[in-house]
Amino acid sequence: MTDHDTDEQHGFHRHGDNAFVAEFSESEREVLINLVEQILELLGERTDNHVDDPLAAMVGITTHDSPPEDEVLLRLLPNAYADQVDAAEFRRYTESTLRGKKYAHSMSMRITLKSSVDGIIEVDHDGANDWLGAMNDIRLALGVRLKVEQNSHEELELLAPDDPMRGVYAVYSWLGWLQESLIVALMDEAI
Repeated sequence: MTDHDTDEQHGFHRHGDNAFVAEFSESEREVLINLVEQILELLGERTDNHVDDPLAAMVGITTHDSPPEDEVLLRLLPNAYADQVDAAEFRRYTESTLRGKKYAHSMSMRITLKSSVDGIIEVDHDGANDWLGAMNDIRLALGVRLKVEQNSHEELELLAPDDPMRGVYAVYSWLGWLQESLIVALMDEAI
């Protein structure tokens, strides 16, 4: 998984009408599993217990109305409005559902990776959408760590070889390429 070593890697490709296949080395698979498990852990940190209101639990209303303190979790579950009152109200009605959807995407990716044989994974359209969502969340999390809003890609490309963020940027870039390969495969007509 070097900087865009695409001659050796093929990313995702369509296999038949409703299957998308990719092959990962053991180290790539381990990196993906580690990252997706970190996202799962992060999403599970702010759980809500609805002991006082079973109806709220049933329809997904949360007691959380303040944004998460963790900057990565805030990026994954951002405020929808600049106005704090509107943002808090919107969060109460949507955070649980959004968190659940992101958790499901990440869990689907984890299950697929854990059950792969020889690093080969195959997903259908729903699985492909789960992977796109999970990879996007991982890239968002890595982007926070890399401070991509402050640092340009050119600046990140020039990180010193011994800078620990260089490896993070390599994974961030690789995941972008992997996402693109899956989007292209989804858009390709079945052969």
